[in-house]
Amino acid sequence: MSDLDNKPAETGTEEKKNGKPLLIVIAALTVCILAGIYFYFSFERSNYVKTNNASVQYNTVITASKIAGEIIDIKVKQGDFIRKGDLIMEIDPASADISQIDNSYIRSTIDGIVLKTVGALGQSVAVGQTVAYLAHDTEMFVVSNIDEKDINKVKIGQDVDITIDQFGSQKFYGKIAEVGNATLSAFSIVPSASSGTFVKTTQHVPVKIQFVGQYEDLLVGANATVKIHLK
Repeated sequence: MSDLDNKPAETGTEEKKNGKPLLIVIAALTVCILAGIYFYFSFERSNYVKTNNASVQYNTVITASKIAGEIIDIKVKQGDFIRKGDLIMEIDPASADISQIDNSYIRSTIDGIVLKTVGALGQSVAVGQTVAYLAHDTEMFVVSNIDEKDINKVKIGQDVDITIDQFGSQKFYGKIAEVGNATLSAFSIVPSASSGTFVKTTQHVPVKIQFVGQYEDLLVGANATVKIHLK
């Protein structure tokens, strides 16, 4: 057999030898990437509790009419800033007793924001009927619903990073102010079924997060993502 007959076999063997270092490099890189991902998520789980089950909330005040009558003037609209004592709405006192005349002017009891007015010009309202929802502008906070498996890690005073969908990636800061002592389902008015079939579902506990620093123009109910620092 001539030397020429051996050349193809030698070339194939040499190609395999040259390919081995490349395979080793790819395998090493894959292991490093997987290890990096594992350690990243392990670090995140050990140091933070994160959820996007959260929203911006205010302490709200319900304003009601003290007399029955017809709405003859509405002074505010949704989103308006209002001072304590400012006029919200006027009710026609024509059918009211003279002692109720002053009550025909419905005024704000707080400095805050008008979330919603109820009723329209010409509409009749009854005594005690809600005519406006107001919110304390200085008492804005985030309510986050934390998985029951993580709730024991959450403590009052922990720092929180907050992002709000309304503002994209802009970061806000807060601190844990309250940790609920019951799951959301405990407040449900619908009784659980007793058919004999049990379906286990993950429970969530509400946590109140107070803002720290500057914030403004936040929408009530805006979706938020929170990252709670455990250490």
